[in-house]
Amino acid sequence: MYDFPTVTTLIAIQLKDRAVIAADSQITEDNLRTISTATPKIIAVGNYLLGITGDSRPGDILTYNWRPPNYKGADPIQWMGKKILPSIVTAFKENGYDPYEATKEKDSGFDYIVAFNGNVFHIATDLSFIQSDLGLYGLGSGGAFALGYLYGVADKFTAVNAERHARKALAISAVLDVNTHPPVQLVVQGREF
Repeated sequence: MYDFPTVTTLIAIQLKDRAVIAADSQITEDNLRTISTATPKIIAVGNYLLGITGDSRPGDILTYNWRPPNYKGADPIQWMGKKILPSIVTAFKENGYDPYEATKEKDSGFDYIVAFNGNVFHIATDLSFIQSDLGLYGLGSGGAFALGYLYGVADKFTAVNAERHARKALAISAVLDVNTHPPVQLVVQGREF
C-alpha cells in the first residue's frame, strides 16, 4: 500500500438493506483549514455514492466526469472488477490523470468508498478494491478512531440506529483528530435488487 496523508474522516456501514456513508466537512490544504459543506466529500454519481479522501484532482474528475455503468443486479464483486474500476480508469485517462504517475510521490494518493445498491467497497490509490466482511470502513486521518467505535458497537447496528452510530463515530474522530471537523455529511443508500 501507499503511504500518504489523507486528512479527513470517511466511514461506511453496509447493512443487509442499505449503506450508510458519513464524512466530516473539513478540507485541509497545507496549513489552511476550511470547513465546507458546499464541496461535499460524499457525492452521488448516477445510482452510485462516492466518498472521497486524499488528492482533490482525481476526486474532482470522478465527481464531474465519471460515467459509471448502470447496475442491474449482477454479482457486486464481479461488477466492481469488470465494470466500475475500468470506468474509473477511463474517466482518469480521458481527463489527463494517470494515478500511477501521480502517486509516485509519497505525499499523494487517494482512497474512495463506493456504494451501489447498498453494496460498499473501498477503492485504494492503486485501484485495488476491498469489501469488508463486517461491512465497516474507516478511511482518512480519523478513520481508525471512527472504525474503533464502529467495531465496538457492530453487534448493535439496526436500520434504525446505523445513522446515529455513524454520526457518533465522526464525533469521536473530530475530538481525537485535528484534521476532522463537523458538520457531519451523511448519505443513506437503499438496496433495490
